[in-house]
Amino acid sequence: NIVDFETIVKMIPQYDVNNARMISQGPSVCVFNKEDSGEVLASWLFTQFLLTNDVQIAYSKTEGYVPVTLKAKESSEYMDYLSREGEDNNEHYYVKIEAAKLLLDNTDKTFVTPVFNGSASLRNAAGQLIEDSVKAARRKQDMTSEEAIEAEFKNITSLYRLDQRSAQGNTEGKAALGKLPAASVALIVTLIIVWIFILSYVIFSRIRAKNRA
Repeated sequence: NIVDFETIVKMIPQYDVNNARMISQGPSVCVFNKEDSGEVLASWLFTQFLLTNDVQIAYSKTEGYVPVTLKAKESSEYMDYLSREGEDNNEHYYVKIEAAKLLLDNTDKTFVTPVFNGSASLRNAAGQLIEDSVKAARRKQDMTSEEAIEAEFKNITSLYRLDQRSAQGNTEGKAALGKLPAASVALIVTLIIVWIFILSYVIFSRIRAKNRA
């Protein structure tokens, strides 16, 4: 059966309603310092292109992200986009624009956390805890006794391998892959040998050309 319902955008539940906080997350664009200065310059120019109003606003319209520059946020084009909330269910989908407005009104309440090895596993584990708790409540299962909490904690710790140190090469809580298969080792060795022959040929050709000159 199809049931009509209305979606409402609200701030995430807060422990302290008088001091609301929301974590700020999203993709990062980084420019690395390399020996090839031209490559670094090209990367920087591409980053500047991504920061232009056209790109920022277009990305906001399709993905729902808020522009990262004040220039784009305060532009007449973006203001017009926000004002047309609910005109259609695509570019001006009201839920998407309401979420953007909520963030714009609360940017001073956002924060970021430092990255650390295993952070993704920890975040996934926290989400799993919430999901399991909600399911248990709906199924009227015990999730508040010490025994139930301890059992859930052990299950999540094992599931996401939170008890394994990242120093062992398990930065995201995934199992070690073990040794490479023999076929993979043979392929790598073959590639190395081929490259040695190619480099030897190039060097020999240059030496011969130099001697002829």
